[in-house]
Amino acid sequence: MGDESKRRARRRPDGRAVAAGNSREPADNRPGHMGADPMEPRSATAAARPSGGIDGRAEAIRQRPRRRLTWPLRGLLAASLAVPALLLALAAWQNFRLVEGEAEKRVTIEAGELDEHDLGAFKIYPMVLNWIDERIRGEDWDQVERDPDVHHLLANLETLPQINTIWVVDAAGHIRSGGRLYPALADASMAQDDAFAAQRQSGAGVFVGHQHVDPLTHDPVFDVSRRVTSADGSFAGVIILSASPRYFHNFYARISDEKEFAACLLRLDGSVLAGFPDNGAPRAFDPKSAFMRAIASAPDGSPFRVASVRDGIERVYALHRLAGFPVAVVFGVPARDVLPAWRANLVNYLLFAVPASLALFGMTWLATRQIRRERIASWRWQTTARRLRREFNRRAQTEAELRQAQKIEALGQLTGGVAHDFNNLLAVLQGCLEMLSGRQSDDRLQMRVDLAQETVARGIRLVRQLLAFARHQPVEVASLDLNAQLRDMTELLARTVGRGTVVETDLAADLWRIDADPTRVELVVINLAVNARDAMPDGGTLRIRTANQTLPAKAAGDGARVREYVELEISDTGTGMPADVAARAFEPFFTTKKPDKGTGLGLSMVDEFARQSGGSATIRSELGCGTTVTLRLRRGRSPAAVAPAQSPSAASEV
Repeated sequence: MGDESKRRARRRPDGRAVAAGNSREPADNRPGHMGADPMEPRSATAAARPSGGIDGRAEAIRQRPRRRLTWPLRGLLAASLAVPALLLALAAWQNFRLVEGEAEKRVTIEAGELDEHDLGAFKIYPMVLNWIDERIRGEDWDQVERDPDVHHLLANLETLPQINTIWVVDAAGHIRSGGRLYPALADASMAQDDAFAAQRQSGAGVFVGHQHVDPLTHDPVFDVSRRVTSADGSFAGVIILSASPRYFHNFYARISDEKEFAACLLRLDGSVLAGFPDNGAPRAFDPKSAFMRAIASAPDGSPFRVASVRDGIERVYALHRLAGFPVAVVFGVPARDVLPAWRANLVNYLLFAVPASLALFGMTWLATRQIRRERIASWRWQTTARRLRREFNRRAQTEAELRQAQKIEALGQLTGGVAHDFNNLLAVLQGCLEMLSGRQSDDRLQMRVDLAQETVARGIRLVRQLLAFARHQPVEVASLDLNAQLRDMTELLARTVGRGTVVETDLAADLWRIDADPTRVELVVINLAVNARDAMPDGGTLRIRTANQTLPAKAAGDGARVREYVELEISDTGTGMPADVAARAFEPFFTTKKPDKGTGLGLSMVDEFARQSGGSATIRSELGCGTTVTLRLRRGRSPAAVAPAQSPSAASEV
């Protein structure tokens, strides 16, 4: 039969092969057939193959590498310059931070040395005040004023470099003794001095006053005072030690080799006690100034930046508060002194980075040219390989379609002949049984006649399936509302699946109409429902869903960009099928049921119906998870454009 079919094969003018044994038109030209969608795996048509070559060539042309540099290669070249520049900038920034950190470290060290020196000097002041207080304790003011030993003690203490003068003042503010005056002047008074006023009002302990000019010695000083109390604890007078700012100034001048550095000893309220340099330095800083705000917020020993009030130069300062005293020492160097060292390091970086960057750019340029050549060569090789692969696939597909067409044609001829003869036999039996039905007096005989009639009816249904498979059954195409058809079948489906199975429907609103044979639609749904029932022996759920579906038509020969389908999905919760069985489910005469339970034509008829309706059928199944069969049927044309049709060979089968 195979040799005879090959000899009788003929070709159409467009070059497509058609099995010679099939005297009918190809499937895409038969009445009622909407044409197969090339995107479906089971419905690829030969008409899409010529456009595949054109699309392949167009795709190859689009994928051809351009002669000029692509954007990734341009980005690579740009990166070969940008990355070194970025690394250089990062290194320069890191070096700047390092140089700046070293400057802050130096400032912190210098401020620590000032703190150590000044704290040592300030610790002497309370000791001196305590010695004097112990010496004059128990003496009245007249004795103190005439005592030469007290005068000599004060004179000896004034020889210390950090001390300018020492005064012993009574409760009225009169000077009773001093290292430079003996006897003391009767009209000399320090009642207006802030060191005296602070001790008289509240007893401030060791009090540090503002810098001022001593009215007796005419030297700049700042006072450190201690209260003198009587035996009953009342205020009796004040011991005032006038410290020498020059002592601190001279030490500050020798502390550092930095240019334009600044050092300052000040009270925490902003009053300056000593400093270097002292030309143009304010006597006190405004508490709201940036300098004082920075001091108030800076932790002890931490550096900060602020512009100087004296000369406007921005400096890096470090602050140390003297422990036990309301005084702080500040040291700062100009921030601009950091730049020369950083510039020198930057020049060294550039001497290395610029040649290295240019060399990297040149190597990257050569590499991109080589990559471009390799891409062009690879594209040429891949294009040739794709052409060979497409030709091989085209040839294999053509041969497979030819073999399948011959197989289906042979099966169709065999099945059609058998079904035709068997249908004639069933017609005779049905006529005889109709004559016997209702004429039996014995109920048992009548039951047997009814049973025989049911058996004949089942045989007639089987013949219809065989004729549908053989494409000999008349096809009556009509514009069909699938939702309405399914609603009408609700009672029939319920009886088919039995009481143990629940039928659920999910019908889409505004569902498109289809062009199909209503009888065959009903037969397809019944077949799938029976299969679902057999897969659920203990009952379960049968779900029927409809939906509109729009899919792209990649290789459509009619120029359409999309195809519109009506999707019918029937699923169950049964035992499911393994992958190898699901792959063969649509093959004719393939069944896993017992010999008396199935013929293997149900799903093949479903698949053939989907093809004739311009769509496809797919199956998804997993053991223990049920089975889902999805039919995609081409959206119907207007009802006026659809006319009932009949297969060309149907007349010979009637």
